[in-house]
Amino acid sequence: MKDSRTVCFNDIFTKHYNRVYYTALRVLKDHGLAEDVLQETFLKAYDRLDEVQSERKLGSWLSTIAARKSIDQLRKQKKVTLFHTEDTFMNQADHNCNVEEDCEILLFEESVKRKIYLLSPRLRVVMKLHYYDHLKESEIAYKLQLSPGAVKSRLHRGRMAMRTKLSDELTQNHSA
Repeated sequence: MKDSRTVCFNDIFTKHYNRVYYTALRVLKDHGLAEDVLQETFLKAYDRLDEVQSERKLGSWLSTIAARKSIDQLRKQKKVTLFHTEDTFMNQADHNCNVEEDCEILLFEESVKRKIYLLSPRLRVVMKLHYYDHLKESEIAYKLQLSPGAVKSRLHRGRMAMRTKLSDELTQNHSA
């Protein structure tokens, strides 16, 4: 017969599984590692379940544990993930950073992705192929059946639009 703590924990696991898994996956970008972090998160939560004072805060607490364990996992593996924004390379797992800085970088990357989706479809597809699929301008031109000049022009216009969108966001954040 199962004790009430086990039954309660099973309910918590079922309810928050997806949230914790996708929090880890967003940071790690690896399904296997995200599953490992998911397991570690729920093991830690099981050991410290009596510390949770409000059921409303349980999801946030679990997500925080998952995010921190994911960042720790990146540091353990010394995995460096670079993403290119204009002419700046940013290191997501800088060993001298603290958790807050790591999270800010991840949030910035998510913001960049959201801004790309706000671009016109013609600019968006070229930006995604170049920055996320790492295709060269000539490869994009061939794939989309465009001239190399059209691809270069769309990349330029996409960068300018992204620069405007990101600077607008920074202005709003600093004035708030």
